[in-house]
Amino acid sequence: MEILKIVGSFFIQPLFLVGIAFTFLLYHLRLRNERKNFRIAINKDCFEIRHFIKKGLSWGVIISIFSIIIGIYLPVKDIFLYEILTIGALICLPIIDLSSVPLYCLGVVSWLKQPQILPVILLLLGLNYFLKARLVGKKDQIWFSPQEKEGKRGRRIAEYCFREFAIFPMVILIPGNITKYCGFLPLLHFGQFHFSFFILPFLAASSGRILKETPHAALEHYRKQYQILAILAFMSFGCSLFVSKIAVGVLLGLAAISCGMLIYRKLLDEQSNQWYVETSSGLRVVAIRPDTPAAKMNLEPGDIILNCNGRAISNENQFYAALQLNSAYCHLKVKTFDDDLKITEGAIYNDSPYELGIVLFQSKH
Repeated sequence: MEILKIVGSFFIQPLFLVGIAFTFLLYHLRLRNERKNFRIAINKDCFEIRHFIKKGLSWGVIISIFSIIIGIYLPVKDIFLYEILTIGALICLPIIDLSSVPLYCLGVVSWLKQPQILPVILLLLGLNYFLKARLVGKKDQIWFSPQEKEGKRGRRIAEYCFREFAIFPMVILIPGNITKYCGFLPLLHFGQFHFSFFILPFLAASSGRILKETPHAALEHYRKQYQILAILAFMSFGCSLFVSKIAVGVLLGLAAISCGMLIYRKLLDEQSNQWYVETSSGLRVVAIRPDTPAAKMNLEPGDIILNCNGRAISNENQFYAALQLNSAYCHLKVKTFDDDLKITEGAIYNDSPYELGIVLFQSKH
């Protein structure tokens, strides 16, 4: 019965409820933007809620076991502050990923009032960055939502956005008698010490825009960045256990390194000349709809279709005319985003060349 109370308390917490609602909101925003830009919903699968539940529960169990072994604890007032700040970070997710900021804010407040829990904050930061790396670990290209915008020279450009987040149920300890705050939680006694188990809704998120890289290359960069920050945070936690006075310094250092990585990535992005830009020497593939002939042909966003069924193409009308040359099969010559040439072919639906599953820049009227 006591375990049911602890588990049930997680599902009624505002942060978890806001997270569920926000997952559906992101899904509807994605479909709306795709219909606005390309007149169709490229991927109707609600993978946002599936990932939210699957990753949240699976990794929540793992970090809970880790937390119990290590003995991670937070005072109840810090938990309230964390959840309030995290709800704000969640609301900002469509614009920018601030999921680590509540922990940095909590660290500054702890330094001013309770410096002894700063090592715990560093450990939580390490877990946050570790989970961020896991969120982008095996991301499929169909989860990237394209948006169309005007380039400087009048040619249209595609950019790709991804947003991934989960709220992980992490079991922690709350020291002291908290019956006046959470009377439904069982109070445990160990000698002169009193504490309660509590399931903390722990947010980790990752988001970004891809303009000049392949999705695989961009995610590899994000993953390495998060892994480096996670290692630094865990090392800082270990050092702060022996030299507690350095905790606030390394906390601010981590924040500076994180900002520095963002600036460095932006500078690298500006130096690149590759864009997902409209071209006159073929047809730029903007997106591939899942479970279509194009998906089976291993076409990818950024590819340029140079030749279809033996005929050179430079616009959408020429492409569909070339598809009509063979009502059952499609043979394509393609230049990849990395400027490699490849040949791909596959069957198409009878009398339905428009169902190939390739999303292109919309024709101007």
